[in-house]
Amino acid sequence: MKRYLSGIDWIIHTIDYMIIKKTAAGNTFQIVLQLEGSLDETALRQTLNKFIEKFPVVNGKPMRDYNLAPYWKIYSRRKMPPLNIRVYHLADNATFSKVLSTLEHGINRPFNNVREHLAFHLVHTGKTSFLGVVFDHCLFDVRGAEAFLNMDYSRGISFAEPAHLSQWKEKFEAGKRVNRKLLQLSENKVRALPLDSSSNKQIFKFRTISLDKRQTSAIIETAYNKAGYLMLMPYALAISIEALHGIFLKRGIRAGDYIIPVSIDTRPVEKVHQEVFFNHMSFFLLRVKANEADSFSVLLQSIKQQIYDQIKADLPGDIEKASLLMRIAPLPVLGYLMRLPLKGQIASFCFSYIGEAAYASPVFMEKKIHNIFHMPRVPIPPGLGIFFNQFQGKLNVVISYLDGMLEDDEIDTIVHTLQSRLGVLTHPVPLLGREGTFAPSLSREGGRGMS
Repeated sequence: MKRYLSGIDWIIHTIDYMIIKKTAAGNTFQIVLQLEGSLDETALRQTLNKFIEKFPVVNGKPMRDYNLAPYWKIYSRRKMPPLNIRVYHLADNATFSKVLSTLEHGINRPFNNVREHLAFHLVHTGKTSFLGVVFDHCLFDVRGAEAFLNMDYSRGISFAEPAHLSQWKEKFEAGKRVNRKLLQLSENKVRALPLDSSSNKQIFKFRTISLDKRQTSAIIETAYNKAGYLMLMPYALAISIEALHGIFLKRGIRAGDYIIPVSIDTRPVEKVHQEVFFNHMSFFLLRVKANEADSFSVLLQSIKQQIYDQIKADLPGDIEKASLLMRIAPLPVLGYLMRLPLKGQIASFCFSYIGEAAYASPVFMEKKIHNIFHMPRVPIPPGLGIFFNQFQGKLNVVISYLDGMLEDDEIDTIVHTLQSRLGVLTHPVPLLGREGTFAPSLSREGGRGMS
């Protein structure tokens, strides 16, 4: 049975096409495992080769069937592209800034061919190793990628996805509701930072903030007190908008509303390790008016109310259904159509709160993991995103932006504002500071990851 692509898959492919038009690489993201000790390169290559050979789905590309529905064509293992592993040796006292720069080089490197969807970057810094795994978003979403790294061979993986060429009335009704929402969002101009159109070889830059377990517990308590129980995601979005709002005002960008697509995982937790490949996600579509961003309490309440209303109306479900209608459009056409409702824009910035990692083991190839954080490239436009994830009770924040979009002092201001709200200004985590050397504090728990 063919594995047909969902409507969300096709939107992700369209974003991939749009990013490639502006940069050398496409819609990819890098998951970085920070490991205690030096990871053996030969053992890594052998283990990865053995592991990936079990999943021929990684050796595929999109095709269009006779019924015009796109599907994923899988090639034989004999035609598997060679494993792409690059190794970097830095000084023992290398700063995290240097490590991050090396990993940035990896995430901005395009794949070698259309059937390559994984790349690995191993960075040695003496007593610490960083393994960056670059995933093609066309084949993996973030939680699926985390699960892929921690997969048990005995688990049953589901590849089934029908063509969805039925129930047209339901899809069109969902499309009408989504269109009404887009019209509502387009009532005012989208507030967005300008893109540099002078170069088609732009790269993404990243800045990170990491909290230890104590700091993470404290910020979760703060979020629950200010936003309500289990409301860390709305709180994280509110502080992200607050951090960017000051930059927009300083730039003199005062017209328009903030439009933020918030990606959400649509799988039940228990199915993450079965539905590993392709995209199982949808979106909230939020609008924050300029005057709402001036008051944190008003901003937070607006976000909470919109999320509640969209859950009640099942907007994410409507987006999943309506997007199935878009698969007939070629990628360039769909890219054009996606920018029409908001007059050439897609969003002010991208945001996601991923929650606790699907990679549950404290070790990888018998090396203890200190942390896992993400480095995603984002759609262009807007070329800017803020992303939160957790690993074993430790919160990470990553800012992804096109090089040249933000000045150094502006990204410093964004980081400072986020740190202030996160409560880590006076006690920053040395491991993920802009400068400084590594000071791992590693778990003593046992267990195994990939073997």
